[in-house]
Amino acid sequence: MKKLITLLAAAAISFAAFAASPTAEVDAAMPTTTPTTLDDFEEGMYINAVRDGWDSFGNKFMEKQFSTAQDAVARWDGKGTCGQLDYAALPGNPLQSCIYECSDMVISNWRTYKYLTVTVNNPNDYPVTVQFYSKTGANWQWGNSDAVTLEPGVHTVTFTLTTAVVAIPTDVKSFGITFYIDGVHPASKIFIDDLTLWSKK
Repeated sequence: MKKLITLLAAAAISFAAFAASPTAEVDAAMPTTTPTTLDDFEEGMYINAVRDGWDSFGNKFMEKQFSTAQDAVARWDGKGTCGQLDYAALPGNPLQSCIYECSDMVISNWRTYKYLTVTVNNPNDYPVTVQFYSKTGANWQWGNSDAVTLEPGVHTVTFTLTTAVVAIPTDVKSFGITFYIDGVHPASKIFIDDLTLWSKK
């Protein structure tokens, strides 16, 4: 399974407006329906990292640092491996993001699924904001979940797959999870594991 991780200015992707029923929750009770693992990162992680940004006047400056890695990293609790997202402090960019994106779908028809969960370890001493997005159908229509805050530590994030989040569930071209870092911080990491779909029944 191929993955694409991109580090870029947060202006590239806008936050979805919060709905009356949240489409993203932190540490909610796990779904009780049938799980299907999308990725447990036990077979590695293939990445292409990009560094990008803008200065305080809105002029784009770009430092692209491409790298590839075929291996996942040891999980924080010693239980197998996990995905690692790296980001770096960008001068003049108080809000930045790093993105996990899957563009080689194991399951492209999500019609029978209601939730997607992911385990996230935020090892930093500050919170990050997380949001799910999808691209579906022949026109690659975008969908977004609500954005939620992850305090330091290990959390499970549950995304509810409404039509606002996954517009055309029978044809998912790709999906991603964005982590927004508010404020200029030293280069650091986010760890993800156990991407799982849960059936409606």
